[in-house]
Amino acid sequence: MNERKSLMDWFGVRRESIIMTGIRSHTIAVGDAAVELNKAVSALCGNDREEAMDAIKRLLLAEEEADSLESSISADLSKGDLGAREREDLLRLVRRIDFISDWAKEAALNLQLILEAEVKVSCDLWSRYAEMTGVLVKATKALLNSIENLGVNNDKANQSSREVERLEHVIDDMYFSTKKAILFSDTDSRAVFLLRDMLHGIENSADSVKDVADIIYILIISDAHKSGR
Repeated sequence: MNERKSLMDWFGVRRESIIMTGIRSHTIAVGDAAVELNKAVSALCGNDREEAMDAIKRLLLAEEEADSLESSISADLSKGDLGAREREDLLRLVRRIDFISDWAKEAALNLQLILEAEVKVSCDLWSRYAEMTGVLVKATKALLNSIENLGVNNDKANQSSREVERLEHVIDDMYFSTKKAILFSDTDSRAVFLLRDMLHGIENSADSVKDVADIIYILIISDAHKSGR
């Protein structure tokens, strides 16, 4: 049996399996973390520190849920009927998905430190972070659409994975323009240090979304090649 083909068939047939529903839930959880990061930063444009802290708390809960789902899916995969190669591919997919919320958490914890230190950051900078995290949210939504179409409509799954790649490039451009804005601002040096680490966390979260999309793309292209489609 063709391993790659059987994996794509598995995605199509096992739509309601524990593992597949777990992968969808996992992707939703990491997307929720990105949404809460965006809400936290956006709140600071209006100087709403309380809402920002509440959003950070919700983000941490979403990240905990994502970690729990990763562990559960990994355990289920060890007991499933997949071959060793298919299992390895899915484990790699799940681990990369989890990195999305791990890095969002990293950004959020640095944001929390800025709030606790009560250092002033301009609305212009917060607006830049809000725009970046807004694109990150779009990327996680495109990723979810790609995963939901695997094995059902691989063309749509591939289109969504390529949209993730496009959005990641947008974030890359924003990363450098925001870094420049920080450099030429008169922001407190304590905040500069933390803003840099926030920026790093957002970029790595976006990179992780793209990593998952790349895995999906490779699985689809390999399956199409081996099956002659």
